[in-house]
Amino acid sequence: VMGVVGALADAINTREDALRLLLTILSGYPLALAHRAFFVKQSPTVQHIFFITAGVSLYLFNCGAAIYHSLLSTLFAYLITNFIPGKTESIIAAHVAFLGHMLIGYWFAESDQYDITWTTPFCIMVIRYIGLVMDVYDGHNYEQSKPDQKLTGIRDKPSLLEIAAFGYFFAGTFVGPQFTLSRFRSFVNGEYLDEKKEARASGIMPSLGRFVGGVFYMVIHQWGAVWIPAPDYFHSTEYLNLSFFWRWTWVAIWFRLTMYRYCAAWLITEGAAILSGISYNGKDENGEDKWDGTRDLHILQWEFGMDYTSVVGSFNVGTNTFAKNHLFRRMRWMGSKMGAQFATLMYLAIWHGYHLGYFLLFIYEMACMIAQDQLYAIIKRIPALRSFLDQPWTHPFKIVLGRIVMTYSMGFAFLTFGLIKKEIWWGPVKSLYFVGFIIYFLALPILFQVLMRVVPREKKANVEGETGTPIEKKKEL
Repeated sequence: VMGVVGALADAINTREDALRLLLTILSGYPLALAHRAFFVKQSPTVQHIFFITAGVSLYLFNCGAAIYHSLLSTLFAYLITNFIPGKTESIIAAHVAFLGHMLIGYWFAESDQYDITWTTPFCIMVIRYIGLVMDVYDGHNYEQSKPDQKLTGIRDKPSLLEIAAFGYFFAGTFVGPQFTLSRFRSFVNGEYLDEKKEARASGIMPSLGRFVGGVFYMVIHQWGAVWIPAPDYFHSTEYLNLSFFWRWTWVAIWFRLTMYRYCAAWLITEGAAILSGISYNGKDENGEDKWDGTRDLHILQWEFGMDYTSVVGSFNVGTNTFAKNHLFRRMRWMGSKMGAQFATLMYLAIWHGYHLGYFLLFIYEMACMIAQDQLYAIIKRIPALRSFLDQPWTHPFKIVLGRIVMTYSMGFAFLTFGLIKKEIWWGPVKSLYFVGFIIYFLALPILFQVLMRVVPREKKANVEGETGTPIEKKKEL
């Protein structure tokens, strides 16, 4: 099989590991159909065996003998949740057994390019199992848990078979989406079936829509990879001889085209999750079935969001939800929202790997979010400006301006993430005169302090009865 995949990869001029990953996430569709046809009414045990068989087979196809990393982690997840559930030691043990394991793997597996190795699906399994341990902790401390923690808390100990099925579920084990054991149990127990206890037919078209969207993004990405062959282009004389504006513009275009690779993977695998039925999320206000329970990409928000909150919240939604519920909200003890946000972002940085660029990207993201909050604080002090921005005819201009700012700002930062090694991204970042760092780490913080002293605070009487600004306010991470 590997020889056939290698020959096919050579024929279409792509990397073999990338082709294996693509075939793996595409296999989610026939597997979902098989589950709908033969297993959806079977007992949880039978379904678990099917999920494990399918998932392990896909792991072997992608990782070969390196599957032992995931098998070992599944065993650790069982031991932790069954022998020390509900204890602080279980959270510590989970991070040592899963995150520690992955970081050791990164040390030996990372290279100068985007790596598709056993660590690629394993990083998904890491936060899934860490989230599982935390949910079991919440379930065993149910009375002391917060309302949001009670929703996903697990009060009974999961079996080894259930944990393995949860970890190896075919429509979520390689590139996401993330979901909780609570949702997985509801799915397996038939709670998402229709009134006739059949798989809901209403999920077929949303699944097809995500698949088509994913294929479209994949085609655009492949075309972009040929059009802008990074990183070579960003070190070429042709690029360096361009004006500053065009250098930054090409970086911004490359950022969008590169991100479509991730968008494609998220959409395709989400489509398989919808087809399987696990994405069912109740009814909308019109009584129609909703299929956004495992959403990983909000397409319109990603394409048209006009501030950092909307854009950052539009992609990798499952991981962001894990970060919000299992990291950020559990740092209330810090007494500092900004401190909790910084710690959460650093956690996500190290989860990606050791490269300096990962940490710079997340620090930059936080600086952008702070600058956004500061902008909104200034706007609140200027009623005339707020009234002007509230005019309906200004909305298209806000979108266009916001998109330009988002694309150029995020494109600059993405150099440190997309080009990975400092030796590779240093030249392109330097060619842009470190513009993003200067703007968000130096210029805007200073400007904000000046404006806060110059612009008078609006009197309370002037704002009574107002419902807020038309511009989106910052949400939690």
